[in-house]
Amino acid sequence: MTIKQRSGSLALFPPAVNHSMVSIAHLTDPHLPLAAATGRELMSKRMLGWLSWRLRRWRNHRLECLDAVTSSIRAASPDAIAITGDLVNISTRAEFTAARRWLQSLGSPREVMLVPGNHDHYTADATSAGLPGLAPWMSASGNGGDVDFPSVRYLGNVALIGLDSTYPAPWTEASGLLGEEQLSRLAAMLDDCAAKGLCRVILIHHPPLAELATSPRKALKDAEALRQVVERHGAEVVLFGHNHLWMHEQLPTRTGTAHLLAAPSASMANGRSKPAAGWQLLSISRKPGQWHISVARHSIEKRISGTSIIERLELSNVP
Repeated sequence: MTIKQRSGSLALFPPAVNHSMVSIAHLTDPHLPLAAATGRELMSKRMLGWLSWRLRRWRNHRLECLDAVTSSIRAASPDAIAITGDLVNISTRAEFTAARRWLQSLGSPREVMLVPGNHDHYTADATSAGLPGLAPWMSASGNGGDVDFPSVRYLGNVALIGLDSTYPAPWTEASGLLGEEQLSRLAAMLDDCAAKGLCRVILIHHPPLAELATSPRKALKDAEALRQVVERHGAEVVLFGHNHLWMHEQLPTRTGTAHLLAAPSASMANGRSKPAAGWQLLSISRKPGQWHISVARHSIEKRISGTSIIERLELSNVP
């Protein structure tokens, strides 16, 4: 099995989905607890990530916070769950095994759509270490096999379009890259979904605009090319992660406003330098001449007993 950046096939979610309103839960950057690593695995860039976790990151990313987020999502019973990457930390075999178990506990591949993050493709050998084991949740069909990016799944009158912005970045970077072929196919896919009358929701790990990156070394290298594709061909929503921040920006496009939405790490502890763990629920409906997107943003409570809504957004694709 391979993971490719090629033309994605189309897949339908179960037909029981309510077509008049579609709900999507978005979480990102869960950063599951660091699992075992062999000496051979640590003879690489992984050593930096291993040290970072042991010295600092274990205080930030707490499993009890992630459990509170996922329990809240289950209680909301969304039509689908979208995850924008960074399930693991240094791409070891043990981490991918744990990530697959966690995904199985969250939902079936037909209920959950995943795109990878830079930590999921931390090194060049991430594929042989086990990244393909997450393929069922990344594939267009939800059935596994080769994963073609961009991929698209239909959910009622919504198209979830997955992009792979990962590559084995240099030791000092956490950057992303889409590549010309993936961008070209994305343009055609956006046009096709618009012709079908669908609300287009793009999933990507890295911030889609250069100015949204927290530093140049963490940016999407071809963000300007992505901006041009979205401006010319349109999209209604872009969901992303990587920054571990709540974000909402608007991008004018040929077909209306694209809303760029990010959430914090789904495992971030209270009292750290970044916002506490959270997730957002998008409720998408069609109104005369426009798409309406209601967003409820949830954050963990101080005692981590659950989550509560901290913000509501009422968005439209009409400028």
